[in-house]
Amino acid sequence: MEGEVLRDDQWERLKPFVPGGRKGRRGPRSDGRRFFDAILWLARSGARWRDLPEDRFGPYQTVKRRYYRWIDQGVFDRIFEAVAADPDMEWLSIDATVIRAQAQAAGGRRKRGDRKPRLSAALAVDLAAKSMP
Repeated sequence: MEGEVLRDDQWERLKPFVPGGRKGRRGPRSDGRRFFDAILWLARSGARWRDLPEDRFGPYQTVKRRYYRWIDQGVFDRIFEAVAADPDMEWLSIDATVIRAQAQAAGGRRKRGDRKPRLSAALAVDLAAKSMP
């Protein structure tokens, strides 16, 4: 479970952005930290909402509903702005294991006829002249 949940210092940094603690329609709101852990689990696993382990994170419908509500309220935007303003450079790293280049960038062979048609210079001049008043 290590690496799938927020550390205490990370949670303390995010906690001020968590909206309300008031009672929901059907009872008390679920724990904000558990919700964040669920979102991190989904992001890391690439799983569907339905695959969210209910015993660890609660019903997937609750997590999904809260996720879309927070998007509408701009909660994630505010969190991103705050975190981006003060990055932790120790963890900031981009390399080939994170970002992959397209096959064409690596010099991969193209199939015949795979090129896109280009405008000839004469046609481009003609079109430019017609578009000017």
